[in-house]
Amino acid sequence: MSKLIWAALLAAAVPSVCLAAESGNSATATTLADKVKALKSMDTSGKPAEALAKIDAVLAEARKARNVDPLDLIYAEASRANALFWLGRTDEALDIYQRLEADLDRGKYPMTPDRAELVNNIGSLYSSLGKLDVATRYKLRALTLTEQTAGKESIEYASALYGLALVEFRQGEPLKALPRVREALRIARAQAILSGENLEHPAIYGLSLGALLTQSGDTASSIEPAREAAVWAETHLGEDHRVTMAALNQLGSSLSDSGLYAQAIPVIRRTLDLRVKAYPEGHPDIAFSLSALGFALDNSGHKEEALPFYERAAEIFEKSNDKNYTTIVATAIGQLARLAAWRGDKAGSLAMREKALRLGRERATSPEHPDVILAEVNLAREYISLNRADDALPLLSHANTAFQNRALDSNFRRLGGLVFAEVIAAQKGDSAGALQRARAILAPARARLLDRATPRAEVTRLAEQYHFLFVQHARLAMSADDAAQAFEALQLANLGDLQSAMSSLTLLRAADSPAATEAIRRYQALATDGARLRRTLNAQVVAGKGEAAAGISRQLDEIDAKLRAEDAQLAALIPGYSAQTAVEPATLAAAQASLAKDQALVLYGQDEDGLVILAVTPGKAVIATTAIAPRALLGLEKRLRSSIESGLVANGKSAFDRTAAHELYLALFPQPIRDAVKSSPDLRILATGSLAALPFAALVTQAPQGADDAPEALRRTRWLAQSHAVSVPLAAVPLPENPRGSKARSFAGIGAPVLGEPVRLATRAAPLLRSGDTSTRALRQLASLPGAAEELRSMASGFPGQPALLIGADATETAVKAAPLHLASVIAFATHGLVGGAFRDLVEPALVLTPPDQPTEADDGLLTASEIAKLRLDADWVILSACDTSAGDGESAPTFSGLARSFVAAGARSLLLSHWPVRDDVASRLTLDTLNGAAKGLSRAEALRRAQLAIIADKKLAGAAHPATWAPFVLVGN
Repeated sequence: MSKLIWAALLAAAVPSVCLAAESGNSATATTLADKVKALKSMDTSGKPAEALAKIDAVLAEARKARNVDPLDLIYAEASRANALFWLGRTDEALDIYQRLEADLDRGKYPMTPDRAELVNNIGSLYSSLGKLDVATRYKLRALTLTEQTAGKESIEYASALYGLALVEFRQGEPLKALPRVREALRIARAQAILSGENLEHPAIYGLSLGALLTQSGDTASSIEPAREAAVWAETHLGEDHRVTMAALNQLGSSLSDSGLYAQAIPVIRRTLDLRVKAYPEGHPDIAFSLSALGFALDNSGHKEEALPFYERAAEIFEKSNDKNYTTIVATAIGQLARLAAWRGDKAGSLAMREKALRLGRERATSPEHPDVILAEVNLAREYISLNRADDALPLLSHANTAFQNRALDSNFRRLGGLVFAEVIAAQKGDSAGALQRARAILAPARARLLDRATPRAEVTRLAEQYHFLFVQHARLAMSADDAAQAFEALQLANLGDLQSAMSSLTLLRAADSPAATEAIRRYQALATDGARLRRTLNAQVVAGKGEAAAGISRQLDEIDAKLRAEDAQLAALIPGYSAQTAVEPATLAAAQASLAKDQALVLYGQDEDGLVILAVTPGKAVIATTAIAPRALLGLEKRLRSSIESGLVANGKSAFDRTAAHELYLALFPQPIRDAVKSSPDLRILATGSLAALPFAALVTQAPQGADDAPEALRRTRWLAQSHAVSVPLAAVPLPENPRGSKARSFAGIGAPVLGEPVRLATRAAPLLRSGDTSTRALRQLASLPGAAEELRSMASGFPGQPALLIGADATETAVKAAPLHLASVIAFATHGLVGGAFRDLVEPALVLTPPDQPTEADDGLLTASEIAKLRLDADWVILSACDTSAGDGESAPTFSGLARSFVAAGARSLLLSHWPVRDDVASRLTLDTLNGAAKGLSRAEALRRAQLAIIADKKLAGAAHPATWAPFVLVGN
């Protein structure tokens, strides 16, 4: 998606001038000659129309005078050409440059850096006009001339290097362009810091580097250069500068491309507001932001809201005559096609895919242009779904050949074209061969996901990009009747934060020395600090706080350097460090061997065609599919969640949409899967995306009878919880037993913080908090939980010895961090959980503790996810009896990736989390009954199931039979 953003900048940011002053009317430009000389160094990129007017006024006066240096006039006119370029008047700019070059030749002026720069800019203009061969000749000549006249460490050399990289990109070779842009950025930044001039160049090159990294397939690495470019531009150029707006837009796009949609959306909204204010209606730069915002909304689950942004962007691009934006329309229309497919509109999707490719080919400077290649792959995919393999093959053949030298071997777009070719091979009868070739094709993606060198924070985002590829792999395995490969593929499709956090836990257990254990803790603490600072930095950028953002950037540089040092230390201390920290998928045989006879594991994969489902029991593995449009599936999920919301507001005395819950059950458990798991009451669900947020226990297994709002009808409903105990595993194969298994059962309870007056749904009654304020004053508006203290004491009574209880005024952040929690086998929190991103000032999820009178950085009343990850735990079970504790971290991540990830990384092996705010009068019963059942020998999942059924059966409890009341908790762990 970020191509839509950066292609224009790559095109538009090339003409270079040495900027020493904002305009020709500086304090020192007192004479006409001074004014003309100053024009050479004018910044025309920020406000080109104003710059052009100033230049024309000075030139009009200069042409009447006799004492102006002709050479100064030439370079003043070069600045005029730059302004024309920024205004989209490329042909006029080129005419001026060519005339000026002829004037320099006639005047026999010596070759200088300025003259070499003029040659470079001519090449840039030819590039913008699509005359790439001519542009290449000028760029190579400019590179040689600037090296001779200014040296390889000059800003002129950096500009020529960048310009050549742009031409290579336009020729469809981004991998050749990448090292040139990196080098140009290094030079430009050093020169800008040294001289205080050319301040726009580091931002232009940095945002372009981010864009190129995305294009080559390294989206996770694109964020840092884009973020640095945005911080630099805002600090040195101001927020209303064209380059600043472009850098902000690229940052938003890089965040989106990496799956960080909640972080991306406010950045892009701010950019859109700035551009609407700066440009006339219908300007292409506005379209870039419209499309970027549509993409972020689309992929964060707000597709209907995204549609008008996509439509307006496509309309602007299609009408634009600007040669810098010729092929962007293909990708913009492609986004509309994807939404049509999501709605199930195959005919509409096909028509738009065909239009996108036609316009892309008509306007592209090269048949290998990235927009054209992507349009070919997408249309081929459409043809495959319509069984038009013969139409798809030539498109894939061309695209796959073009991708070979133009994208990294782990680029998901490149891999997609190759995998789709194997889908056709399978359709034509070569199922076994297609499967084996697809496995080899996806090896780079698999390696990148599992390699310890891939930062853990990036694994989930990469997994999201690769998800559809591994689902295709699973479909190929199904056609070849290879359950083992389907099992591995679906594990990789579901790889997420919990699994990557589990790798840290596994490594902690494997550390055989105090030095190794402490080194791991230091590494985790640094990684956690880095993640927190990156979130905070993003918030500062959104707020336009350039100086604060620059300071945080420096802190991040220091942390990254320390991380590299700690990583090297770990490699020296722990044999097989890389292998141990990889998240290796289990084999089917190992998974089956780990299952008891009454257990089943069900894995889900989702793509545009529907669901791929694999059920694994000790004796068999069954694969099935459900054909359902993504929009239809999401619609059912939203209906179920809406019923939950209504039940929360009405205290369970409202209707529950059992029809939606039953239709979801039929989609998620087609007949072959139902048959496979009917004798397995212990059901383990491995899913990602919106399915991970689904309360499976509340699915309805038989057609509902009676009224949806009648308590007795709800009580008689055949819920999945009546036949199966549901849990979410950390991995397909359970963690090994704790080597310190002799440790006595012990308990730690934390909660019932001192807050405000008790109400039923606390966070909804805290106006300061809902407005975004997370100060201690706002936290004190949260409702106290009157049953929480007794709940914790009741839990503690079931354990021998003296429990560690931090209740009420003792439940502070300082006390929790100081407590010996590593000694507890069961840890329970009974408090509020806040979702990162739901509140403006909260960048990560957190648990609420008693706020201090004087907040400090170490104790502000919020135990955040990053602080939780630094705790030292060795707990068999962590219970979070709180509001919203299963929710993600504001990045549209799977629902268990918020607090759960941090507790797993800290050393927890299983967790009991709430999907939604839990009624205070129900939370204690569910948690206590679950804990007591497990203490009596029941499995944790079965103990939770029986606690849920007991609530349903309680006719004295108002609203008890409504899932909003009895189904808030989910068990995560093995």
